[in-house]
Amino acid sequence: MDLDVIEKLKSIQKKIQSIEKLFGYAWIICWFTAIWIYHIQLFITGLFCLFLSIFIFERTNIKGKEKLPVLFSMDKNTRTLTVQKIYNSNLNWEDNEICSGNATLPSGPIKEGDVVVNCNGNLALRHIPTNTLMGAYNFK
Repeated sequence: MDLDVIEKLKSIQKKIQSIEKLFGYAWIICWFTAIWIYHIQLFITGLFCLFLSIFIFERTNIKGKEKLPVLFSMDKNTRTLTVQKIYNSNLNWEDNEICSGNATLPSGPIKEGDVVVNCNGNLALRHIPTNTLMGAYNFK
């Protein structure tokens, strides 16, 4: 009997595609139910579900835009960029390009302490597969 319950719960879980949809459906059900019975309680519950749905949607949209993949420190005297912090561990220098300016990129995987040398002009680095700007620096 317990296995039947677990299987039914798993099938229900597969049907619920996202938590936003679940809260959206709960809001619609509470709204229609509030029209007929327990007006205030269900209306407030519906608003609460709508609020949670919007809050979770906004939070998931912001999550992917938090940080640049790599943080550089710039030294104008030596005309170099040094990798200070890496937020994505599977990046390679070969997957990057210089959009503007001039510089010499290292090779291999990007790791902390790597140095980009001979930087000139307005230097912009871009990660090609994700089309993400790694940084823009002015060496003029």
